[in-house]
Order: sequence, then structure tokens, then C-alpha cells
Amino acid sequence: MVSCFVYSIDLLAFSLVVFLVLYYGSKLLPFQILKTNISNFFLIRCVLNISLFICFFLTCYTFYLYLDVASKQMNSTLLKGFNHPKTTSVVGVFDEKLFTFKLWASVYEPIAFSGDFNGYFSFSFDLFGLIFLLLAYLVGLISFLALDTRVFSKNVKFMATCNFLILIVTFFVIINDVLLFFLLYELLLVPSFLFVYIVSPSRRSTQAALYFVIWTQIGSFLVFCAIGYIIYAVGQTSYSAIFEFNFTEIESFFLYLLFFVGFGIKVPIFPFHYWLTKTHVEAPTGFSIFLSGFLVKSALYGFYRLTNLLGYQLDNTWATVICFLGVLDSSLKMWSQTDLKKLVAYGTIQEMNLIYVAFCFGDTIYVIGGILFCVTHAFLSALFFYLVDCIQRRYNTRSVTELSGILHSTPNLGIAILIGVILYAGLPGSLKFISEVYIFTGLLETAPLTVVILMWGANFLGILGFSKSWFNVVFGFSKKFKKNPPIDLTMREALVIFLCIFFMFFFQLSMPIFV
Repeated sequence: MVSCFVYSIDLLAFSLVVFLVLYYGSKLLPFQILKTNISNFFLIRCVLNISLFICFFLTCYTFYLYLDVASKQMNSTLLKGFNHPKTTSVVGVFDEKLFTFKLWASVYEPIAFSGDFNGYFSFSFDLFGLIFLLLAYLVGLISFLALDTRVFSKNVKFMATCNFLILIVTFFVIINDVLLFFLLYELLLVPSFLFVYIVSPSRRSTQAALYFVIWTQIGSFLVFCAIGYIIYAVGQTSYSAIFEFNFTEIESFFLYLLFFVGFGIKVPIFPFHYWLTKTHVEAPTGFSIFLSGFLVKSALYGFYRLTNLLGYQLDNTWATVICFLGVLDSSLKMWSQTDLKKLVAYGTIQEMNLIYVAFCFGDTIYVIGGILFCVTHAFLSALFFYLVDCIQRRYNTRSVTELSGILHSTPNLGIAILIGVILYAGLPGSLKFISEVYIFTGLLETAPLTVVILMWGANFLGILGFSKSWFNVVFGFSKKFKKNPPIDLTMREALVIFLCIFFMFFFQLSMPIFV
């Protein structure tokens, strides 16, 4: 497993060096022979594509090895038993020449591998981290397909930005040092801003990206304060040392509060979620897919990873109340939206707050439901943002009041919208339905009244408000187009929609393997 990540890092770094030399080196006098032309673009694209393709399959193979070793370790260590002073954990150890694997199966971290390479580089693998890395590849693919292929040089820059992003995410999910973890979390903002500046360098899009960066930095300051106190109290930055350190109840509460608000601003939680709707409305479609499908998941993963280190059972009633307010507020806001993109943005806010509830409780059943919901949300949000883009390019508007009868004028697009609405509603047997069952079943045992309020807000108010606007757009009298009637879905658009739906069902079919 370690060698797969090493090969991925080397290959991604090599492809970035090739891009810098061939694309920007031609502007320097000693490299005039590398003058940029069509063949040069083709070479760059081949190198970047091949590197991402190989690294993706290396990650899939690592994921397979992880699950295989995890199941074997679990079977062997369950017979021995080992009680950790903080949690009821089962720990299994197996030694090799250069590194050691440890399996932690606890209510805080269901499965995790950790190791040390020659005493210099500390790393760890966990289930959520590997799924998060896979989402980076898959959502990046969907974002790339959503680009306009006519802008050839921008696509090359976007692919290089994706390679840079994957390189950062690879270190982000395997690093076992809390300070480096925070620095990599912040470094994710660089390719995110480059993505907007490269793909759509308009004034409004750049302002939207800056708006996203500024609000994220406010939350990052709170996270930095919590990490600074942890380093000061423990005296070390490694996860193992922090996990073994016993924080007092007051310390754990304030650290948890800083993590909850700091990462929650990026999730986003109530009342800090208004920046997300503004950013989505102004940002290009590719960035909306990238932001909602992947970037906000980095805050969830950071909250999941760092709060596990505290190892203390807290009363999270206040945290769940805030998330419930976010679910109810976004559900009510969906009833009055006339902009389809803003409607989808509020739908993503509702789902992200529901996922945050699962991670706040922290038990295994909630975490499993939260991880599955993250996968569902990634592809559902990508699907709907792309559908909004398809509508805007055909009808030159996103307003619900100006759209009607899409099913009659463009039937394939109308059917795709209806399939998306059914999946958003939680079709029985779908991945969203299964993830909600995990979350609501766990809550039913501890807080029955909370389940009733949450289901009423998310599955009644939210779904009805979300579906109402889409039904008004899909059905009704179609407008007559005397000139240039809108064409139906192209093969490229149908491919993107198919991939969003396919990835959801793929993870659903693979669920018995890793849950």
C-alpha cells in the first residue's frame, strides 16, 4: 500500500514538472525550441492524462489492499481483544522491515492503518480518507467533462491544476502530523482559486472565489487556534502522541467547539452558510461542481480526523441543534427560490448539515451513514449543477418563472431532471436512502424526538420545496421557439449525467464490501 502512494506521488510530481517545462519553459530564451504549439499541447495532455489515469488505478488498488488487510486484521485481533484507556478499541499489529500497520476498530475511527517510514515520514490510512481521495479523482473528471472544449489551452491548465490538487490531497489523507495536516488543508485553497481563474477569469467569478477563500480563512483561524493549543499542551504534533494525551473535560469542550465552528464555516453550518449561495450563483458551473462535490468534504474530513484525537465523549446537543437549524432554514428557503442554481445550493446546504449531524454524534453507525451520504451528495450536487448549466445554455436563463415545459421541448433533458429529483428524494434502495437509514436509525435509539423533527424538515419540507420548483420547470406549457429551437442533450452532456448516476450506483453496489 505504501509503495502505491509513493508511485502516485512521484508520477504526479513528474507530470507537473513536464507541464511547467513544456508550457512555461518555452517562454524563456534557452527553451525556445519548446515553443508551444498544437503538438506540444497534445504531449502535455497525454502526460497529464496518463499520470492521472495510472494514479487513479493505483489508488483503487490501494483501497482493495486496505480492505483486504483490514478484514484479516479484524478477524485475528477480535479474538485477542485490547482495551484502550480512552475507547473500547481492538488493536492489531503486524511488523515489516520499514513500517508497522495498526488497526484501530473503535466507535471513533472504524478502520485505520498507521505506520512510520524509517522514522522520518509518519502516515496513516483510514476508510474516509481513501474514499475522499477517490472522490477527488471522480469529481475532477466530471468537472473536466463540464468544461468547454473549445478553450484548448485552458483545459491543459485545468488538468495541471487537477494533478496539483490530487498531489495535495494524497498527502492530506495519509499524513500523520497535525500541523502538516492543517497546512495541507490550507494549501487546498491554491488549486481551488486557480481553477476559477483559469476556467472563467471573469470579474464576478474571481470575486466569488475570493469570497469563498475569505470565509474559509475565518474558519481556518479558529482551527489553527485549536491546533496551536494542542501542540502547546502535548508538546508534539504526531497523531499517536495527541491521541494518548488526556485532555480535561473543559479543554475537550473548547477544542471541540473551535473545530466545530472552524470546519463548520466551510461545511457550511447555520448561520454561516450564506457565503455558499452567493459563491455558487456567481461561480462557473465547473467550480460549483468542484466546490460542492469535493471541497466542502475536506472540512468534513478534517473535523472527523481531528475530533477523533480528543477521544472524549461530550454532550453534543448544542452542536446538533445548530445543524438542525441549518437543515430547517435551508429547507424553508428552497420554497421561495426562483434561481435554479441557488435552489441547488440550498439543497446542498441542507444535505451537508445532515451529514454534519452524523459526524457530531461520532458513533460508528453515524459515521458510516455520514461517509455514505458524502458520496451521495458529491454526485447528486454535481448532477444538479450540471443540469442547471444545460438549461442555462439552451434557454439563457435559470429563473423558474421564465422556464416551463422543458419535458416537451427537450425530452431527454426533462427525463434526466426527473431522475435526479427522484434520487434526491431518496428512492428506496438508493444510496441516499441507505445512508439516511443509517443516520436516522442511530438517532432513533438516542433521540426519538430529534429524528421526527429532522425527518420532517429534511424529508418533507426540503424535498417538497426542492421538487416543486423543478416540476414547475419540467412540466407545463412549452414555449414556442420561432427561431433556433433548443436542441436536446448532446452525447457529451448525456455522458456527464450518466457518470454522476453511475458512480452513485457503483458505490451503492460496492457498499457491502467496505461497510
